[in-house]
Amino acid sequence: MRRPLKRRAGSGDALGALLGALAIVVSAAVLGVVVNHVSAKGIPIFPEPGEEQLYLPPGVLALTAAEAYAVFEAGSALFLDARYPEEYAEGHIPGALNFPPDDFEEHFLDLIDEIEAAPKLVISCESVECSDSTQLAERLLEAVEVPVYVLEDGWRAWQEAGYPSKEGPEP
Repeated sequence: MRRPLKRRAGSGDALGALLGALAIVVSAAVLGVVVNHVSAKGIPIFPEPGEEQLYLPPGVLALTAAEAYAVFEAGSALFLDARYPEEYAEGHIPGALNFPPDDFEEHFLDLIDEIEAAPKLVISCESVECSDSTQLAERLLEAVEVPVYVLEDGWRAWQEAGYPSKEGPEP
């Protein structure tokens, strides 16, 4: 009597498992793209040039340049500039304090009294493509009980609107 041949686990089984896993990953990716596309809160995968959007952490609000200017004129906020000191020195909103998020601990300890005394914080960066303002806003929102706003299109929009600016490092 002949014994049946036993199939040994080999490269065929491994290849089948790999292809099955790949099929699951591809299916999940396609499903994710479809759900994102039809969702009211979907994120554009390939935004059109000039259609960049500001994505804010929960609890952080956006201000247009005109709204930020009204707040500036009223003197009802502390303005923080999240750009690097070199960029800040080239031009910034008058009275804005330089506060790059990479140096959060150092700057926060230096500015804690001013931050906590402010009725609100307005944070700017270079433009909508710059995420430093949203990173700083998120960290500040976790650290203090002050309303936090981000200038939507940043320093670039402030400049384009012709609002006041100042050059030089912090005093």
